[in-house]
Amino acid sequence: MSNAIDKSIVLMGCKHCGKSTQGKLLAQKLSVDFFDTDDEMTRLRGMDARTLYRTKGVAEFTLAEEEACREIIKNNIERQIVIATGGGICDNPPALNALRACGTFVFLRLDIKHSVGRVMEKIEEPFPGTFKGAPAYVMNENPKTLKQIEEILMEKYRNRYQQYQTIADVVVDIKKAPIEENFQILLGALNIR
Repeated sequence: MSNAIDKSIVLMGCKHCGKSTQGKLLAQKLSVDFFDTDDEMTRLRGMDARTLYRTKGVAEFTLAEEEACREIIKNNIERQIVIATGGGICDNPPALNALRACGTFVFLRLDIKHSVGRVMEKIEEPFPGTFKGAPAYVMNENPKTLKQIEEILMEKYRNRYQQYQTIADVVVDIKKAPIEENFQILLGALNIR
């Protein structure tokens, strides 16, 4: 695992697993720059990732995500960096290919029920059947209840976990624990002292 430290580190996993938080800490520890693919998409397209997905659709979002990954790599080809990816990058092979050339893929695996719970905490139902804060890909399924949203998320995350486990070079089990404790787990998995 000693070569992980020599390559850029690409953090992957479902929404709210700590990719950005852990990525910033890791970049600071390694004294390298941190990039978030969603932030890069916002910079390139002039709108945040959620708005882009909702207003322009899946195809345009996927293309923007690939462009963001290519741009990050192109501008940092000779340097080690830390990259946090969007929760659905496992569904975007061209974006993954852009990152694969330079990076060690690290899957931050948080218990699925806890992952889904974190997303559900952010969803409001101001009126029956009307939801705020739900991911656009969930709303595309036209859920009628919070329970249906939870079921859609569980199914989506089960599929994504299988994909991430397949493509990851390193799998790190993130706990429902303080940030620093999870950071120590990440450092141990990457053999960084």
